[in-house]
Amino acid sequence: MTAKIKVILAKTITVAVALCCVSACGMMYIYFRPDTLKMFHFFRYIGILDILESMKQDPSIVASWVLYNLPDGVWLFAYAIIIGCIWNFKIRDCWMFILVMPTISISHEFMQGLGIMHGTYDQNDVFAYIIAVIAGFTYIYAVDRIAFGEVGRVERRRTSSLKLLLTMISFAMFVLLAIGSDDTVGRISANTGCSFEKVGEGNDDF
Repeated sequence: MTAKIKVILAKTITVAVALCCVSACGMMYIYFRPDTLKMFHFFRYIGILDILESMKQDPSIVASWVLYNLPDGVWLFAYAIIIGCIWNFKIRDCWMFILVMPTISISHEFMQGLGIMHGTYDQNDVFAYIIAVIAGFTYIYAVDRIAFGEVGRVERRRTSSLKLLLTMISFAMFVLLAIGSDDTVGRISANTGCSFEKVGEGNDDF
């Protein structure tokens, strides 16, 4: 197999893996999560909410961490490998762009825990983010070694402006996915995570 074919195959597989991750999480939300997710507001707006509601399954058959924590990690893993793909799996070129997302996500979790931002703090989400980042960098490193070992530095170059544009588009898309999957009300109802407002209400009883 030539080096060029290896590169094309590696990128194709990476995009397919990322799409499968996003699709699997999306279907999990549709089948098992309540319609309190922000994405369901969009589904209502475009008129397909009733169809999706008919597909709902009993969420009790799925472990809580699978419903509420695993998707966060899977989203982040998909983001990491897509950014790696854009930058030709060169960690030294893409690590900063990859770490932007988990830095924001983990900071957001801690600010929720401190009551600075609205939402529920869940340490399992933080754990999922960390594992996702490690898995993402491991994947990128493995692809670099397997598919790009015979590709020279010059051959791996692409117009930097195009890379930056694709990076920004990918970042924006995953931010929208993160916003659409926000479900503070559902998490509180399921007793998943810790809500500052919830703790405060409990202390008012004393």
